[in-house]
Amino acid sequence: MEKIRVYNDRKYDIGLILQSGMERVIHPGTFTPMTQDEIEYCASIAPALFAGEKQLRLENRDLAVQLGFIESMEEPVLNAEEIQKKLNQRPAQVKAWLDGIQEGYLLDAICDVAAEMDLPASKLQLLQERLPEREFLKTDKAE
Repeated sequence: MEKIRVYNDRKYDIGLILQSGMERVIHPGTFTPMTQDEIEYCASIAPALFAGEKQLRLENRDLAVQLGFIESMEEPVLNAEEIQKKLNQRPAQVKAWLDGIQEGYLLDAICDVAAEMDLPASKLQLLQERLPEREFLKTDKAE
């Protein structure tokens, strides 16, 4: 049976228990090969792992659409490059995008990328409002 690469684009490990009882851990920035049956089983017991490719992403985008994980093949993968593109938009667009994100791990990923960018104060303020506990986003003002 054909194996499909399942990628973990987040900064934390994701563990899976397969129907056979085998356990797999997908480390940050890596992948594990899985059969379609294994993917379907994992998605049936933990649908949030695959929904919208926010945590785990399939290499085969056709299969991801077929299984309902994403709506279309054109849907962008939320990785560092896509986050940078979104953060480079106008502040109103960035605010609308951030308002649509509820998952804490995605907000953390956005903040990690933002920390490496030279963003204007208006965008840093938007991020600070969304995640007040992330102090590195605060702008220090000379008095």
